[in-house]
Amino acid sequence: MPLLFLLALFLLADFIVLFTLGAKLGLLLTLLWIALSAAFGLHLIRRESLLTLQRARERLALGELPSDELLAGATFVLAGVLLMAPGFLSDLLGLVCLLPGSGQLARRWFPRAASGGGRTQGQGGSEWGPAASTAHRDSAPRDGSESRPLEGDFIGRDSSGRDGDSR
Repeated sequence: MPLLFLLALFLLADFIVLFTLGAKLGLLLTLLWIALSAAFGLHLIRRESLLTLQRARERLALGELPSDELLAGATFVLAGVLLMAPGFLSDLLGLVCLLPGSGQLARRWFPRAASGGGRTQGQGGSEWGPAASTAHRDSAPRDGSESRPLEGDFIGRDSSGRDGDSR
């Protein structure tokens, strides 16, 4: 809810600045600025989304997580969206997102996204992925002597479930 409130305040301030500067600059110059910044934002979104996808595929082919590329691409797409929005404050914020250091700033603000979601990877895939969660169910006896775990139950990595020990 606070994020929605801040977004509403930003939009209100953006329109106030747009109308204030628009009255001083004139209608034609203001409309020209809005059209040019929107065209630049659209071009930026198209170009950077394709380049980010290409870099991410290259990193995936090398067996690495493309988190840095995706975060940088998201920063450029955000800049493009802000440039497409009519207003001087959103254009200014979009141009700040285009600065070379903005990717490092985004990594500081969103550390989980930069590290691949905060999950570690083992040999069998993601630590919490399907390989870890279905291994116990597939190795459990089918005769009904042990109840199958419910969805959301925690199954430790070292417990096989065959010896009937309690948790």
